[in-house]
Amino acid sequence: MKPTIKVAVADDHPIYRLGLCKLLEPEPDLTLVGEASNGMEAVLLAEKYDPDILLLDLKMPVMDGIEVLSELAKRKLRTRVILMMANADRDKAVRGVRLGARGILFKDTDPSLLAKSVRKVFEGEVWIDNPILSQALETLVSKPAAPPGVSGQRDARLSSREMEVVRCVAMGLRNKEVADKLGVSEATVKNHLTSIYSKLGVSDRLELILYAIHNRIVHV
Repeated sequence: MKPTIKVAVADDHPIYRLGLCKLLEPEPDLTLVGEASNGMEAVLLAEKYDPDILLLDLKMPVMDGIEVLSELAKRKLRTRVILMMANADRDKAVRGVRLGARGILFKDTDPSLLAKSVRKVFEGEVWIDNPILSQALETLVSKPAAPPGVSGQRDARLSSREMEVVRCVAMGLRNKEVADKLGVSEATVKNHLTSIYSKLGVSDRLELILYAIHNRIVHV
């Protein structure tokens, strides 16, 4: 039986907010715990109801999505945030992920992907729409881009199997799915990831995906 995922919605447009809530209603494993119409309400909502996932509009009154992310980090709340964006604002995407957003979803995305993105982020994965990846995230790395030639030397330290693991992770596959695809055990995938993180100087899957895109290990 799937665990129940507590979801909160923050958007200043009542019709759009209602639409999100209606999309969540039929999902048996998703439970709506609250709604907010501005950034401050979103912070208080997260603090009061401790949702697993907060669907957070980027542009809101009182506090915008970036300010909300910053405040959630200061208060050390565990809620994972999916940032809702109307367009590919590169700078906002960069700041949002650096402040802890675990997903970025365009408002014109296929409605069927909403629940999927919530589940992915709840499970510890990263959900970022491909347009954001291709248009914005080449600059979204926690460290400055390596000078010409340097990144290639770093990438060369990865074995061919480790490169396969990186590509699978960048496709959004979970450890078990990577293991099934490569015909190895899940423990082996975890060992590969530990080695990859160490070699590339990244700390988690998100940084690995961004590094891979930035250094063109993968293409989107």
